[in-house]
Amino acid sequence: MVLGITGTNAAGKTSLIDYLISKNFEAYSLSDIIREELSFRELKHTRKNLIKAGNDLREEFGASVLAEKIKSKITSIDSVIDSIRNAAEVSSLRELENFYLIAVDAPVEKRYERAKFRGRVENAATIEEFIQIENIEKSKNDRHQNISACMAMADYTIHNENSVDQLYKNMNDILNEIRIRIRPTWEEYFMKMAFLVAERSTCLRHHVGAIIVKDRHVLTTGYNGAARKTDDCLKLGCLRDQLNIPSGERHEICRAIHAEQNAIIQAGVHGANSEGGTLYCTHNPCIICAKMIVNAGIKEVVTCDDYPDNFNLVLDLFKQAGVKLKKVQRPRMQINFLP
Repeated sequence: MVLGITGTNAAGKTSLIDYLISKNFEAYSLSDIIREELSFRELKHTRKNLIKAGNDLREEFGASVLAEKIKSKITSIDSVIDSIRNAAEVSSLRELENFYLIAVDAPVEKRYERAKFRGRVENAATIEEFIQIENIEKSKNDRHQNISACMAMADYTIHNENSVDQLYKNMNDILNEIRIRIRPTWEEYFMKMAFLVAERSTCLRHHVGAIIVKDRHVLTTGYNGAARKTDDCLKLGCLRDQLNIPSGERHEICRAIHAEQNAIIQAGVHGANSEGGTLYCTHNPCIICAKMIVNAGIKEVVTCDDYPDNFNLVLDLFKQAGVKLKKVQRPRMQINFLP
């Protein structure tokens, strides 16, 4: 999911961002783009300068320019974007899949006291001056800052009048509600299945899971483990460790059959036609698995993590054989459902 954070000054947005970072969200800020502009102009990063430079950028390049720039930087499956201050920025960010806007507010007296305590009151010796600066951020010019307009577009609003623990609880309640509303894509769905399959692994070095899918139908699954009716490494220990063999070398000296191989073998055992199918695997395949994938007629491989092997050999083989390889981010390792 992608969360946008907007709200009044000193309402608790930074504390909210810190909390989300602790929940493995990757943080971005539209203000960082403005700070880059101020540094280019050799101007101090004061609040008034940030407001003016942001408005200048919107005037020159369009009201949604900051949002457009930040969208190209997002790489994490869970991200949070701070410093949203224009309605066009909200509209632009809503083009992102699973975007939700959260507004944070508190009484102005409490916010002024917080700002003073943190030493963040710039050019505002009194609460009246604090409010006056805030009013600059309520421009009717659609290319300037208007935090009130952004807050009116919010999917959720947190009134942060109490303790920071209450703020975190409110945010956690929102996260739980959003996660229940979000359905995984087919790709996330099958990729998460591969990680579940990997839990059955008996390898002491890597837990790898693979599934073969065709027409959104799961044909077979496989994990790396010892051959049928033989003792595995959980019982005997890792033979490769005992012989000091590095990962990615001498695949034949191993008790385990690779996850991809097991998935393909199962397709043969059960008469499942993998021709034209997609293999989802937690790791990139080794060259031996890659050869089997090609001969099994699998046309696409989707993976998340690297495997210690000469991956250039795999890439060359897949290119020649016309097998598409796609690397994606790990799915969210959490099951969300309504009991």
